[in-house]
Amino acid sequence: MRLEILSNFNSSSSFVKTVNIIILLSAISQAALRQEPATNRSTEIYAAIELSAEGAKVAALQFSKNEDDPEVKLIYSDLVKFSLARSVEGEFAPKAAIEGASAVQKLLQRLRQEYNVPDERIYLLGTSELGADHPQDLISIINKATGKNLTFLDAATEVQLSIVGTIPQRERSGSSWIDNRNTSVLIDLGSYSISGGYQLLKYSPSPQYDFTTMTIPHGTLSVSNQLTRTGGINGGWMTLLQEAKALCSGAFRDALRKEREGKPGLFNRKRVYLTGSTAWALATLLYPEKRDNYVPLKSEDIEMFSEKVARSPWNLLNPSLSNMRDRGLRREAESEVKSVRESFSPQQLVAAAELLKTMAEELNWREKRVFFARMGNFGSILSYIRLQAGR
Repeated sequence: MRLEILSNFNSSSSFVKTVNIIILLSAISQAALRQEPATNRSTEIYAAIELSAEGAKVAALQFSKNEDDPEVKLIYSDLVKFSLARSVEGEFAPKAAIEGASAVQKLLQRLRQEYNVPDERIYLLGTSELGADHPQDLISIINKATGKNLTFLDAATEVQLSIVGTIPQRERSGSSWIDNRNTSVLIDLGSYSISGGYQLLKYSPSPQYDFTTMTIPHGTLSVSNQLTRTGGINGGWMTLLQEAKALCSGAFRDALRKEREGKPGLFNRKRVYLTGSTAWALATLLYPEKRDNYVPLKSEDIEMFSEKVARSPWNLLNPSLSNMRDRGLRREAESEVKSVRESFSPQQLVAAAELLKTMAEELNWREKRVFFARMGNFGSILSYIRLQAGR
């Protein structure tokens, strides 16, 4: 896997104000995300741990020292599931901070002992979604436990890094290659917000990349929590479905339309790459047998997902895997379906389905090529590591 930087990252500028991250990670797409052992002692290893409302992810990249032909390998990645989310009442459970600190300690130990990553090359990150909750208790506990500070990315920078780390730079069109990122958009369907954006190639005064980003404070858990607060579940299943539709057809749809008006690429781009827990649940429950790095989806899939949620979310959460003959892939699918089942309640599936339907309608996904980027949740962290290594 080879990654190229077309200009140096200005270390004196703040990450949160980096509008022109001019990097092309040409092979950091999912096809390259297989872990390989570190065998060359002349290389350097950088790593990062990222905390979000859903848990922690970790990645380590090995960089060669050959400046003429730099090579990068993903040697370790993992995702540890636990909840750092606020409760319906808005409280941040003290045990959640302790669990988060414990997970970070274990991952740090593995990076140091098994992969020999120097401490100064391990970075602790927090997602913008988590940072918006100002979890000072979490920051304090992690600092005391690890001696490291937790750095929160802002939403715009997070989207920029995710775009570069998720969307393949080039795509074949017939016998030629096209700039895929210049015709694609990224949508991250998170727990408390939906973010996304796209990359723009500009030629004045010289060729460079700019980014257009958006963040809307509506996500699966926030909509689900709102349903709980309004008592929708107490009125029965049909009442819950109706209230979810009303919530997403109101403020969320209005926010989407406002973003679409000022950022035409959200509507006009030909390819849509979906990341986040909601997209993961949809792809896993509808197509557990599809294990590709990029899973093609259609607007009809979103409609089918919504219908299955309305009819019987419990059946949806238990898809049949009997047609999978490969035992290894079947075990992998079983594990992932189990993870979805543990992560989503029926009420949260209702919220997810309505958010997806509204997005598909407002952003014209019926006319697009839509993909679930299986490893897209690692896009931001991989890009961050790459930038730190290039400083």
